[in-house]
Amino acid sequence: MGLNEADLQGLARLLIGFGVCLSVAEDGTSAHPLAGLPSAGTEPGVPLQLSDGRRLLVAATGLRPGGAPPGGVVLPLERRAGPDAADVRFRLLAEHSIDMILAVDADLAIRYASPASARLLGRDPADLNGHTLAELLAHEDRASFIARHFFTRAAQRGQSVPDLFRAMHQDGSSRWVEARVARLPAGNGLGDYLVTLRDADQRRRFEESLDKANNELKTLASTDALTGLPNRRQFDATLHKEWYRALRDATPLGLLMIDLDRFKALNDRFGHQVGDAFLARVGQVIRHTVRRAGDMAARYGGEEFAVVLPGTAAAGAMEIAEHIRRAVAATPTHDLVEGGHPLSVSIGVAATVALAGGGSATLVHSADSALYQAKRNGRNRVEILQ
Repeated sequence: MGLNEADLQGLARLLIGFGVCLSVAEDGTSAHPLAGLPSAGTEPGVPLQLSDGRRLLVAATGLRPGGAPPGGVVLPLERRAGPDAADVRFRLLAEHSIDMILAVDADLAIRYASPASARLLGRDPADLNGHTLAELLAHEDRASFIARHFFTRAAQRGQSVPDLFRAMHQDGSSRWVEARVARLPAGNGLGDYLVTLRDADQRRRFEESLDKANNELKTLASTDALTGLPNRRQFDATLHKEWYRALRDATPLGLLMIDLDRFKALNDRFGHQVGDAFLARVGQVIRHTVRRAGDMAARYGGEEFAVVLPGTAAAGAMEIAEHIRRAVAATPTHDLVEGGHPLSVSIGVAATVALAGGGSATLVHSADSALYQAKRNGRNRVEILQ
């Protein structure tokens, strides 16, 4: 291919933008600058044939931008690093990073491991050569992690996101780490993927503590502080849920409304502090009496309690109510007031098979009406509307 001077000038401007300069060898053994360009100072490369018989050599330039002599065709740029320099920079950064950095092939074989692998997983980097990334993952996390970061469409597009998972330490224990996976460009000399692992044990412990605190706050928000029973809010939510479960399964649902008899007189005689102690005692008796899985006793408000009885028809609900009534009446209170004080409760019972178009409020109304009937009929008794 023959090039004239105009072609050479255009080619010079183009290649200088990539960090190279042009020289012309007239004798085939040395390189001379063309049109004011400084010599590359390198051995001749593969020449391009000019139209006048001279040959054009391409060489890297080490000059910084500056004024070219008159007639110069370019302003030389910074020398751009070749692959060797990039590899040196990568290893310098990787070997001083607190994160564990891995370069892996498409089959997840480890091509490079940074020194942080010794601190994070107790593994010497040299010992990881010939092993795979999968071997570093906890067995229960292995399949999902590999699928998510290497085989999903997002991962194939290089859109992998940070992920928490467990990695295996040399001593056999597992450690929480945060992983990032990035696809490397072809021909990089390192591998197909760059995997960064960051110690996340402290973060995970913090998240677990936060979850525990949130759960405790949620429990406090749904628990009556005096009796330790679920509060009215939790009762309403549970009854609503059980109503629709009974509707779906066509099963009966029972409800007890329980009221501590003559509580106002007790409060007036002994004071509110002792009155609260009596309420707590009754709540304790109800909680210990209602033992079936799925049943829930709650403080409804004031001196009133409620018990939700899933899968329980009228006869079973009446039996449980009578058991509660007898247990309260037999409760000793000598530790609360000198000489003790008798306790009794009145209980209203309702039970039904949920029907479409109805609602749990109808069950509450029915049990509440039965409770007032028990009050009118002398207290310390169990009633159900017929």
